[in-house]
Amino acid sequence: MKTWKFSFFLFWIAIGFTACQDSSKHIYPRYEQLPETYNESCVQEIGNDSVFFRYPYRIDIKDSLAILLDLHNDSHFLYAFTFPDWQPITPFGKRGEGPDEILSAERIRICSPDSIWVLDSNRAQITRWKVSVADKKAERMEEIPLDKQLLRTLDFCKTDSGFLVTDYTGSYRYHVLDAKGRIQKSIGSIPTEDESLRESLPALAQAWRTFMSYNPKNQVLALVTQLGETVEIFNLKTGFHTVLFGPNGEPVFSQQGGEAFPKGIKGFNEVLVADSCIYAVFDGVSFKERIRNMQEGKKLAKGGKFVYVFDLEGKPLRKLVLDHSVFGLALQGERLYTTSLDNNNPVILY
Repeated sequence: MKTWKFSFFLFWIAIGFTACQDSSKHIYPRYEQLPETYNESCVQEIGNDSVFFRYPYRIDIKDSLAILLDLHNDSHFLYAFTFPDWQPITPFGKRGEGPDEILSAERIRICSPDSIWVLDSNRAQITRWKVSVADKKAERMEEIPLDKQLLRTLDFCKTDSGFLVTDYTGSYRYHVLDAKGRIQKSIGSIPTEDESLRESLPALAQAWRTFMSYNPKNQVLALVTQLGETVEIFNLKTGFHTVLFGPNGEPVFSQQGGEAFPKGIKGFNEVLVADSCIYAVFDGVSFKERIRNMQEGKKLAKGGKFVYVFDLEGKPLRKLVLDHSVFGLALQGERLYTTSLDNNNPVILY
């Protein structure tokens, strides 16, 4: 009997030791779920019969101007509208290889009608445009070539003195650029908890492909990963920095020949830093489920049906469950303007 009790005691000691070992592997804090969930229904679908979008991917709104980015349009990547009445102004950013054309458009940032910034990753440059509502035209005003040390920049934010851009080398999290596109600082490192993954930085960088948003009012920068469920926040004013992992953890992938092959789940599609909180569009569908649906001939909606809301230090606040899958996100007052592919109209208002 004493032997059995002693063995039982050793068993629980071992279990406790293993649990301590498992928890000690976690470097960064976790959130299991968001404390509140709200179901949100579309308030209004916004579109215009005279303007056709193939892949409405991003949206930005500033004062009386709204711009949509169409990722796969045959003619122009961008279209300007008046806001809030959504009257068409003009398309711009013509697709092509000419001197005034662009090869790709990954992100649009509006500072003012004469300070509209567009990232063309294929040409490794950011261009500035001016939109005239009265003349119904857009003019290309400036081209900023990106530092040659950067490797295929896929997202950016505008600051007072230059730009913030994501890193794609695997060595940093983001770079601070001056107004000429030159690197001034390289910040951080990929916050993986598996150090062995750093043996192939190109694959690690691909798997940790990141979307970013910066609010110049509070100087908060937020980064979210396209795979997994990772949120990273920098306060450039106070120096605050945090990394949060959700239930799906960091990006999961296999690698071969310096290439990353996604596993696990599709994570975040977009992030937006507002004045008092952070919004992030979340997908959450596993790649196994995607493959199974393809094999069964089923079509999954593109985008995410969830918007996660955090405070400016990363505390989870609530989850919004939408009735459409969305990609792009813009905030005006208490209303969310989103872009959607599973609908006849490109913009869905919540």
